[in-house]
Amino acid sequence: MRPYESLRRRADFTRVRRRGRRIETPHVVVLAAPSAAGQRPRVAITTTKAFEGAVERNRARRRVRSALDRLDLAANAFDLILTARPSAQTVSFSALEADLADALGRLQA
Repeated sequence: MRPYESLRRRADFTRVRRRGRRIETPHVVVLAAPSAAGQRPRVAITTTKAFEGAVERNRARRRVRSALDRLDLAANAFDLILTARPSAQTVSFSALEADLADALGRLQA
């Protein structure tokens, strides 16, 4: 079981986009807004329109999700929208994981 839930409602997406903090890394853009107290983190993984096709978009989403699963999100009380950039599908997995860890670390600061 994943340590986070999915962010699904349009109202939640809108709230995170309007009020959230934006952190850009070379491979992922993170939008984060505080979630309700005591709630597990909620995450949505999206992609930009710069991808050539569905296979590339889905591969990038899977890689970001896998990297996120390896990180400890328990301390993060945020709703997150992670937008994968085209480089997320070709960069090494360790670099992608380091990118996400850096972005989530900057949220806590």
